[in-house]
Amino acid sequence: PFDQVELRARVRAALRTKRPQDILEQQSFLCGLTGLWNRAYLDQRLESELNMAVRYGRALCLVMVDVDRFKRVNDTHGHLFGDMVLQGVSDALRAFARRSDIVARYGGEEFGILLTGTDLEAGLCVAERLRSSVENRHFEPHGEVIHVTASLGLACTRELGDDTTPSSLIEAADRAMYAAKDAGRNCIYHH
Repeated sequence: PFDQVELRARVRAALRTKRPQDILEQQSFLCGLTGLWNRAYLDQRLESELNMAVRYGRALCLVMVDVDRFKRVNDTHGHLFGDMVLQGVSDALRAFARRSDIVARYGGEEFGILLTGTDLEAGLCVAERLRSSVENRHFEPHGEVIHVTASLGLACTRELGDDTTPSSLIEAADRAMYAAKDAGRNCIYHH
């Protein structure tokens, strides 16, 4: 036997403590500077989304984005301005990603965007929208207008095959991103 009043009180107490715990857990997956998801969250979602893609035969793409010549921006205009650039790029990526996409700060000036249910052709369209949105942002330190660009690498599960793992998808997108940098920057390469 149980007491209805006591049961309700215990449930309310559990819910009161669960909400702050949920908030803390969510905050642990956010980048403090940009407000985007962080790498730990991206890694976690990549694994679960890849499992779903394999199970249901869906395509999945990963876009790696690197802000071009970011070190020069920091060296020329200072780290506070560099932080403003990272925030602006984050806003551009978030604004032009689709609602279902997972946009995360991968580290430093690199970002990762997980495109669920997306094949290579659609992934290239989304990547171009993202590249263009970064290119069209401008920043004004000390009254001068600064534009930044980004190099993007795209990798899709359908092109990599059935034995795609989270690390192989990241490696393929990373290689494609470096190929974009080698090709002159401000462009997209795919694996």
